[in-house]
Amino acid sequence: MASLVRVIDDHGSRHSDRAACVVGTDRRTYGALADQILRFASALRELGLQPGDRLALYLPNSVEYVVCFYGAMRAGLIATPINGAFTKAEVTYLLSDSGAAGIVSTPELLDRIGITGTEVAPEPGPRVVINTGESAPPWCSLTELLDTPAGSLPAPRDDSPACLPYSSGTTGRSKGIVHTHDSMAMQAVLSANRLQLRHDDVLVQAMPLVHLYPGNIIMGGLFVAGATMVVQPVFDPPAFADLLSQQRATACAGVPTTYAMLGQLPKQQVAELDTARLEIAFSAGAPLPGSIRSSFRGMFGADVLDCYGITEAAGNLVANLRYGGRPELSCGVPYPLTDVRIVDPLDQDVPDGEVGELIARGPQIMTGYWNRPEATAEALRGGWFHTGDLARRDERGFYFIVDRKNDLILTGGYNVYPAEIEDVLQAHPDVAMCAVFGIPDEIKGEKPWAAVVPRAGAELDEAILDAHCRGQLAAYKVPRYFVIVDELPRSSVGKILRRELRATFTPKENS
Repeated sequence: MASLVRVIDDHGSRHSDRAACVVGTDRRTYGALADQILRFASALRELGLQPGDRLALYLPNSVEYVVCFYGAMRAGLIATPINGAFTKAEVTYLLSDSGAAGIVSTPELLDRIGITGTEVAPEPGPRVVINTGESAPPWCSLTELLDTPAGSLPAPRDDSPACLPYSSGTTGRSKGIVHTHDSMAMQAVLSANRLQLRHDDVLVQAMPLVHLYPGNIIMGGLFVAGATMVVQPVFDPPAFADLLSQQRATACAGVPTTYAMLGQLPKQQVAELDTARLEIAFSAGAPLPGSIRSSFRGMFGADVLDCYGITEAAGNLVANLRYGGRPELSCGVPYPLTDVRIVDPLDQDVPDGEVGELIARGPQIMTGYWNRPEATAEALRGGWFHTGDLARRDERGFYFIVDRKNDLILTGGYNVYPAEIEDVLQAHPDVAMCAVFGIPDEIKGEKPWAAVVPRAGAELDEAILDAHCRGQLAAYKVPRYFVIVDELPRSSVGKILRRELRATFTPKENS
């Protein structure tokens, strides 16, 4: 299997003037991108970094991130993406756990983590510091590195490690996830196939590229197709809508909150935009409520396709087709070359319609967790990756994500799935966004709570929401408390963080 860098090289030779990526006002053609990737890779080797060394990329959304991500892999290094929103403590842990030999960052972010222009990080921190700003010894200037002539580099082995993203840490400290050139490339190729990306697609997104949904499913898939990726550096709903019109976008990508916020824009404002070329929108990260899908489709004229992926798979395992019908709330059917099962706690298949854990195997699955053999053996037991996500399959073979195992609420002996309740709440016309989570209870074990953000100008109270839920849910599923909030805690990619809501509202004596 060819690596993603070879794919970019091929487009750089055959379609050198075609736009590869646009971030803000910065633009690169495939020809320029391929050239800068090779220049950066050559410079890394000149700096003494060797194949297998980890290069931390602590960067915001930028063309520089794209160049450094693929440049590190082209040099045989292991690209280690770190979210630009992370604090010093979070970054320090990731640098230490990965054993990063080098780091690429901005002056502002380097200052945040205590790396100044007069000293490098203390041992055992990175020995090579590459700065996107002015040159200041002992820093290296990225600008100067990209101006140096490219050397000749052997291609890295397809089965060698290429990328070390970290998990979100919902069950403890974040774990490094080892992906090879082959698993990264296979995910991108399979995504281009299943999402049916075309060379004339122009896709707009605003998620942090350090996450493999935007950074490999979308970016890698688009580059395989020879298409164009447009990135809004930081998500701003009105400007995002304008960007769809300005770029004459054929597609966009986001998470459910992306589409919820776009659906709340003034209808007149959206009606004045030219989004006639917008054919499709992709959603992942959480189940997409039907009401959010319908609102977006009504305003922008494009359907939203739900996908399901996980970092350990370098992206997606299941997705809907761009063309053709699909059941509401389904995340689709398995990717090509990917086997998916729904199993009970003994790893036995459950009948169609029943809920179990989704497990999978395929060429896009990780080789393991970084320096965690026991966790690797547990996750990959029996040759199948155990996702920890609860799902069901219908008789037609479509999959439906029910919830995370860790978000499942156990109340009075019943299983309560937050996503099911959220879908009901989201359908209320005065609800902008919501999240359901479990709070410890001495008698029931847990009780479901709901945090609700009202639509602008709407008045909501507990009685209204309770009545709405009781008309559509069994009594044990109805939240015991409804908390009206101005906003919900979200990750940098836009996923709602139920664990933060649990921590906020759990009584201290139970925490």
